[in-house]
Amino acid sequence: MEYKKINDATVQCIVTAEDMLEYGLTLSDIFERNEKGEGFLRDIIERAHDEVGYTLSGESIAMQITPLQDKGLAVTFTNESPMGFRDILQHLKEVLQGVSAELGRQDEEERRAAGQKKKEEYEDNRRMFVFATLHQAMQYTVSIPKNLSVKSHLYKEGEAYYLVVEKNRLSYKMFNKISAQAVEFGNLIAVSEERMLYLEEHGECLIADRAVSKLRKIYLA
Repeated sequence: MEYKKINDATVQCIVTAEDMLEYGLTLSDIFERNEKGEGFLRDIIERAHDEVGYTLSGESIAMQITPLQDKGLAVTFTNESPMGFRDILQHLKEVLQGVSAELGRQDEEERRAAGQKKKEEYEDNRRMFVFATLHQAMQYTVSIPKNLSVKSHLYKEGEAYYLVVEKNRLSYKMFNKISAQAVEFGNLIAVSEERMLYLEEHGECLIADRAVSKLRKIYLA
């Protein structure tokens, strides 16, 4: 794991796929916040003191978790709010933009061929964002350029709203750009076939297609 101190109250930790394997963790453990995942996140915070001299002030901690292309994670946490949380969002955007730049140099047909050889547990062509309110989801859709045709679906499970966005005809650069924008309003969740099946079974589909466009129209009406 690699630690980076953003400021006195905010730290970012890059967790590689090898780190995940060493701890016996999956993305589901982290995003479903089960006992194993919660223990791992606590360990990351505790180790930050030895790695970069991070000291807890006794206040509550805000945390943002973003999956990376190599199946690793970017875990950023702060006990300074709201300024520190703005630093979290900025650094998450930089992480996603770095992934976008790398993907932009790759030929899409080669990626499809590689995908046929091995089915990935984490689907890079589909992303899921969870919002605490429908208003936050609509605010996010307004930040997406109007000229983009975004294949998307909206679900509700419990009190949360889940917006599933598919790459479809978008470039990876644009796909990552609109993903980075989403972290200002909600959280990114790793998508697997199992996770989608669970959402379809236990959640309510509010908008089956073109959810981004339809939510934008409602918000701006």
